[in-house]
Amino acid sequence: MKFSREEKKNPEINVTPLIDIVFILLIFLMVSTSFNFTNSIDVNLPAAKGDEKPLVENIRIVMTKEGLITVNDQTVQIAEVEGILGEFKKTAPAATVIIEADKEVAHGQVVTVMDASRKAGYEKFAIAVEEE
Repeated sequence: MKFSREEKKNPEINVTPLIDIVFILLIFLMVSTSFNFTNSIDVNLPAAKGDEKPLVENIRIVMTKEGLITVNDQTVQIAEVEGILGEFKKTAPAATVIIEADKEVAHGQVVTVMDASRKAGYEKFAIAVEEE
């Protein structure tokens, strides 16, 4: 009979794969989490303070809460804005479009006017605000 006199070793736990798995789970959770920030504060716009920049050429679009739209003191319908701005593009190609919209004008109408301005070829926009 043969007896061995080997010393028994203490078993070791290798934690390297465990750490790898924890880091992978952490990265997965960070990437898959969506951060949705909602504005829960009531905001009363527009009012701003800032430096005034002198404008050499500009096209003034005024939008009232009653739905009246004027382009350089010429009353137009919202569907006619792109055509009127296309005519202005021939005489003032580097002009800035300044939109003066009442606070109560629907955001969608302002976006429609901005979109018509971009389709007419204007790249510079300014939104007029009241000085605080």
